[in-house]
Amino acid sequence: MRQVKKAWIWIVVACVLLSAIVTIMPRLGGKKGTDRMAISLGQTYQNPFVLDQEWEDYGIGDPYVLRFDGKYYLYCSTKDRRVGVKAWSSDDLVNWRYEGLVTEESISKGAYAPEVVYWNGSFYMYTSPAGKGHYVLQSDKPTGPFVNKTDNLGFTIDGSVFIDDDEKWYFTHAKFNGIMASLMTDPYTIEPDQQLNATLGHWTEGSMIIKRKGRYFMTYTGNHVFSKGYRVNYGVNQESPVSTYKIPENNPILISTANDFNGLGHSATVMGPDLDSYYMVYHNLVGRSAEGPPVRKLNLDRLVFNGDKMSVLGPTHGSPQEVPRMPVFHDIPGAAPSADKWESTSQAGGREALLTRAATASLYTAEYNFRWDKLTSVSSSLDAIFAYGDADNYRIVRVNKATMELSLIDRVKGVEEVAATKPLPKGTDLEKVHTIRIESGRSGTLLYWDGLLKIEQAAMAGKAGRIGYAWPQGVKPDLHYTAFSNEANGSSDTQVIKPLPGTLEAVHADFEGNPVIQSGITPDGSDAVVLSKKDDGLNFPVTVREDGSYLLSVSAAKTSEGSTLMIESNGNMKAIKLDAALFADKAEWTKVPLGEFELKAGTQWLSLHGGKGEVAIRYVEASRTVPVLEQTVIEPTAVGLVNRFGGDSGWTDYTVSFDVTLKATTSDEAGVLLRTTNESDFKDQVKDAFMGYTLAFHNDKILLRRVNYENIMEAASGTLVFKPGQTHHVSVRLKGTSIEVFSEDSDKPILTWKDPNAFLLGRVGLRGVSTAWTISPLTVTAKH
Repeated sequence: MRQVKKAWIWIVVACVLLSAIVTIMPRLGGKKGTDRMAISLGQTYQNPFVLDQEWEDYGIGDPYVLRFDGKYYLYCSTKDRRVGVKAWSSDDLVNWRYEGLVTEESISKGAYAPEVVYWNGSFYMYTSPAGKGHYVLQSDKPTGPFVNKTDNLGFTIDGSVFIDDDEKWYFTHAKFNGIMASLMTDPYTIEPDQQLNATLGHWTEGSMIIKRKGRYFMTYTGNHVFSKGYRVNYGVNQESPVSTYKIPENNPILISTANDFNGLGHSATVMGPDLDSYYMVYHNLVGRSAEGPPVRKLNLDRLVFNGDKMSVLGPTHGSPQEVPRMPVFHDIPGAAPSADKWESTSQAGGREALLTRAATASLYTAEYNFRWDKLTSVSSSLDAIFAYGDADNYRIVRVNKATMELSLIDRVKGVEEVAATKPLPKGTDLEKVHTIRIESGRSGTLLYWDGLLKIEQAAMAGKAGRIGYAWPQGVKPDLHYTAFSNEANGSSDTQVIKPLPGTLEAVHADFEGNPVIQSGITPDGSDAVVLSKKDDGLNFPVTVREDGSYLLSVSAAKTSEGSTLMIESNGNMKAIKLDAALFADKAEWTKVPLGEFELKAGTQWLSLHGGKGEVAIRYVEASRTVPVLEQTVIEPTAVGLVNRFGGDSGWTDYTVSFDVTLKATTSDEAGVLLRTTNESDFKDQVKDAFMGYTLAFHNDKILLRRVNYENIMEAASGTLVFKPGQTHHVSVRLKGTSIEVFSEDSDKPILTWKDPNAFLLGRVGLRGVSTAWTISPLTVTAKH
């Protein structure tokens, strides 16, 4: 008999404060900017998590979270040579209960990256035990027992399933040089695969697809679990989940190679408890276990979206972050609904109804989970009610058991008008749990069935009111988790308190005055915000990790040249003129440094206001800086043999000087590394595993390359001729977006380039192992 040991112990992550959830007070006395509201962190969590009954000397690796019927279920990889898959459950993504082994099938020995999807009453687990092909296991409950249903299906590791709105199933998995994708004919059958352009330039794994606002977002990980540079990238596609993805410039969206927090990856994305937000779960590498496998820990960070752009608010580590927000209303009515939360009533036509006593605002998301009783009449129907004003005025999602159709209905003055009708998915069993989800606001109403978008009704703008259910008399549906939140279409991305260091999307600010959102003007498909008046402002609620100096920069349109931007922090206002010299010459958008600002640890407002002229902004970036000493001599040794680094990743503008000698004519190159961060050295990864610049020396020229792990761009070149035995003294001046290279004592640069998406901070280093070249220690000065 299967034995499952359940420890009903709530594991509360460190730094949980017992006060109310994060609160943003309303504007007081017409105050503006950083004085306009008070911000406080209430209940918090802190990465990484420590859970009850983690695999000993192994931890939580390759986490996956399923959201079902208002609850979360966490699954992770099984320690090598052990049998069974462990699971935990949670109501809020933070407090986790151990649920025991959800399978003890023999094929689960060393189960890699188990993922579970729910469809029409069944839970399907996909896993690759010890990396030896894939199996599909099935259960009637998310906590098992899962039973093996297939032979070995093959397909490397890290299988992941995505179900599209048209009910087509897709399977993706890992491969060298890019994620593979297949169609599925049913939950157990996978068609031949094809390789996608979702690649990290080497081994690429840990894929997952979600769909949001008509866009497919795929996340993927690489290159090796033991590499500090293990990271997460994403791609976006508006046509198909298995065609060419656009790879946005803000990749990687998750990376840290710090000694105390690195190897971040194999992520999964899940909707937050407020029904609007999204979160990313992932692991970090702690080290190697006594038996050899990696030891990893669970982490959770907020995701935000802006058009085609997806960003992680993090990674956060060792600092408190706000707990995911709960819905305004949530309950399980069951057979005996609570009278303080629900009102039982009757409707015309002899229907019984159950309505919440609380009402939504005009912007909201509502969720209904339910199933039919086996004895329910074939001719019956179930209504999910929303926007309830009175008995004659409300809206309905009607599930018709006789026709197996889903209808969106507007009842006005007692008359029902059907706005749209769609068939339920083929084979739908209404005796199993299903979910209706309504998103409603100014742009209309969206209706989802089991997570699939079925009806879009632009003419049905959001209307406040109660939610509930209605059914024919004598019929008793089984009503499950029911909730609503006064957020929809990503509105919660504005409310969340953003961590700094980090990036802040302009569209996610709390607007002051009349900023204008503009679409279709950015290279990455995100929306921008235009400040054209002094009263226009962007106010960001932020939590700063530590006291210190922070470099603020903005991605500004070239049309903003010559305008003035006002920055407000810690009660101080500073005017910054966006001089033309700060912008890249031919780029429509440039990341413009605004200067260094002293910020205090904790929650506060960071505000940008219009000044003179018009400023168009995509995002704001804040990075912790460290001053360069008067004169620092660096002999790079850190990280690896090919790429060696020194200095501090918090250095910003500086000049680096050195001597380069060619000892013998060669086809090899030598290089100096500039403004590098997130460096990694591991044999099974891309060769240039860092973010920054390489200045490469050849016999007759120099080349400047922009390096972002697998993405390397030759940016500029210059003439500098070496003869055997000749030495050149070289200086590189880095100031804002500008990089200038000088030879000898000349004040005329031999190479100049402005990077529109510049790496503005980082240390220095050397590249290459050729014996034909020598490069002296690097002298770094802050003056230019």
